[in-house]
Amino acid sequence: MSYDNTEKVWVVIPTHNRSDDLNECIESLLKAGISGEQIIVVDNASTDNTIEMIQESFSSVKIISLDENLGATGASNAGFDLALGQGADYILRLDSDTVVAPDFLPPLIEVAQSDPNIGVVSPKIYFHNQPNVIWYAGVDRQPLILGARNSHRNQQDSPENSQIRVVAYTWAAAMLIRREVLEKSKGFDTDFFVYHEEIDFCERITTLGYQLIFVPESFVWHKVGSVANSAWTAFHWNRSKMLLYRKHSKNIFHRILLIIYAFSYAVYDQMCFILHFRSKRGNRGPLTHALRGLWVGLTTDLSNKKRTA
Repeated sequence: MSYDNTEKVWVVIPTHNRSDDLNECIESLLKAGISGEQIIVVDNASTDNTIEMIQESFSSVKIISLDENLGATGASNAGFDLALGQGADYILRLDSDTVVAPDFLPPLIEVAQSDPNIGVVSPKIYFHNQPNVIWYAGVDRQPLILGARNSHRNQQDSPENSQIRVVAYTWAAAMLIRREVLEKSKGFDTDFFVYHEEIDFCERITTLGYQLIFVPESFVWHKVGSVANSAWTAFHWNRSKMLLYRKHSKNIFHRILLIIYAFSYAVYDQMCFILHFRSKRGNRGPLTHALRGLWVGLTTDLSNKKRTA
């Protein structure tokens, strides 16, 4: 099935101080046949030369320059609103540290067009610094802890990770979203500044009746900045994890279990790191900042927050 209205496919790229990465990302999109006029960069109050670089190198690209950093969610939603206002049928939400293959788009569009109940499609995503190693090849849900399993991360291509299939979650690094999905869901929930926002989004659109599909014939490479361990990352990762648990627990008993699990895991993970049982921190950084993030996520007042769906 062909899709002739490629001008109806818009790209939204939130960014913050990633001028060089963004340059490479836009270059790859242009090589893939996407017009600069269909690319929206939402700058989250960068202090580098992001705006100047776009104006000088990609004059046709649309820029939304935010006065403050609204996070991955707020910036994405600003771009979604503009794309929808321009009549987009599909919006590709893309991280600024990604590079797309020249022929990445047609397989995504073909699958998205095959069934109106398909709300989001996602490509196979590789590590940028290990171009043949998989970062994302579809994931299933861990229903008890609202996590992802069977991600095929760190694998190379095989028949098992190269099958088109329904998945539980698609990552915001590269997801093609049907217009109606954004209209009904109102986009990302801005309670999440960054991290876990796509799990929340996928949970909500699945509840709306849409399917999420992994398309292994489409390829993207990701520089995966979130693997860095830092106090900032630990705080935001765990704050968003707790918000996810509060918003999507099945009942009060499930919520209590998730809260206990979150704090227990944070301590357990730190002990494993200290004892050299693992080299990477699941907390994404120091324990004190992870615990502070969990506590802030637990005590944030959501009573007056208008839910997005």
